[in-house]
Amino acid sequence: MKKIILICLVCWCTVAQAVDVKDLKCELNIMPAGITTAEPCFSWTFVSDDVSPEHGSSRMMASEAVRMTCQKLIYLNVERLELARQKIGVGDSLYTKAYESIIVLANNELKKKIDPVTNKTVLPASGDIHDYYTLGSYYWPDSSKEDGLPWIYKDGEFNPINQGPETDWTRLKELFSSLNTLNLAYYFSGDEKYILKARKIVRVWFIDENTKVNPNVDYGKAIPGKVSGTNFAIIDWTDLGKVITTIQLLEKSNLWSANDSIVMEKWLNDYYKWLTESEFGILESTRSNNHATNYDYQLIGLMIYLGKLEEAEAKLEEVKLTRIATQIDQDGGQPHELARTKSVNYTVNNLWALARIADLGRRFTRVDLWDYQSENGASIKKAFDFVIPYFKGEANWKWKQITGGGAKKQLVNLALPMVSKSELMLEEKILPDGLNGYDKFKPYDVLIYAPDND
Repeated sequence: MKKIILICLVCWCTVAQAVDVKDLKCELNIMPAGITTAEPCFSWTFVSDDVSPEHGSSRMMASEAVRMTCQKLIYLNVERLELARQKIGVGDSLYTKAYESIIVLANNELKKKIDPVTNKTVLPASGDIHDYYTLGSYYWPDSSKEDGLPWIYKDGEFNPINQGPETDWTRLKELFSSLNTLNLAYYFSGDEKYILKARKIVRVWFIDENTKVNPNVDYGKAIPGKVSGTNFAIIDWTDLGKVITTIQLLEKSNLWSANDSIVMEKWLNDYYKWLTESEFGILESTRSNNHATNYDYQLIGLMIYLGKLEEAEAKLEEVKLTRIATQIDQDGGQPHELARTKSVNYTVNNLWALARIADLGRRFTRVDLWDYQSENGASIKKAFDFVIPYFKGEANWKWKQITGGGAKKQLVNLALPMVSKSELMLEEKILPDGLNGYDKFKPYDVLIYAPDND
């Protein structure tokens, strides 16, 4: 029996000799926190009795296996993670505290019961408890009507009914948060108990026939008395990448079964088909604000994971015209976001989506959105430049901000840390020297983006 070990330098790996997928073993060399190494973190082991060139079918099968197992992490940049690991290794207090906080949170996650969509107490209009269901975030009963129907829109005023057990809004947010915590705890500690809990969660949500969610968002953000669902609920799924990161870590650690892989792959392909072909998916893609940008982020990440790199490049090229050129003014302002009652929040939301799309483009394709400028002078750079004078007190924010203590506080608490994360993620200078939002970073931000605190 021959054993070939290939080391991937945090990039696409090359297979010298193809083998049958059933003989493929993938290993992720997780280093416990505090231990640093000059060796790459990812290695793939191929085992085969016969690796002769004649086995064309084996070569084809191995090609598909390589896509699934040798793909670098899509939603986390391993180079930034390794910088954080090195800081932990030398006892940097910012990083050791962040790591310890993540472990505490992850240990709490180990004790939590999994809360799938089948736990909701109100059925969507479909009558299928497996359908994701929420109510319109900013919709309220009409007080002028005896039955309150149809509900009416109040921009920026969140209806807390969505936070209860009746809908899936909170449980979906908790799903993404739990997986993010467990993913990081596993990556930095190497303790399998964290990724195994994450695996349980993914299986309950996406694989178990009794509890899994259907691959559509047809019944999200329903408006009582008006419609059973809207396209606007697609944005709730923006952090689907947390699920894909769990899958990638499981694949790389050889902890993901063939059956799990088949079922999950089908779910993701079905959801991708729904995003690109359904009425709501198409409608969301044509919006002129943050909804469309977050839709693109979801779609491009899925394209990359599913091996649709040509489609991802084409979509990234579209972003130049459909998002940057149309959403950003010559001066860098985002008029559709500034018109909202939470103008800082939505400016941050859309700009963060654009930054994350640019990151995916740079790391996985030949499309560089950061350096793009439209004919009217619009660019992501200008959109960042637009907010900087407000951080420095050189201008007063004149647009509405009805939450978070007003515009001034939200610029400091929300906008500035987002810009700092974007700087680190894109490795671009955005903020002037001496200005950053590191003090507002959560423990997971520190480990994911690795700020320089020297």
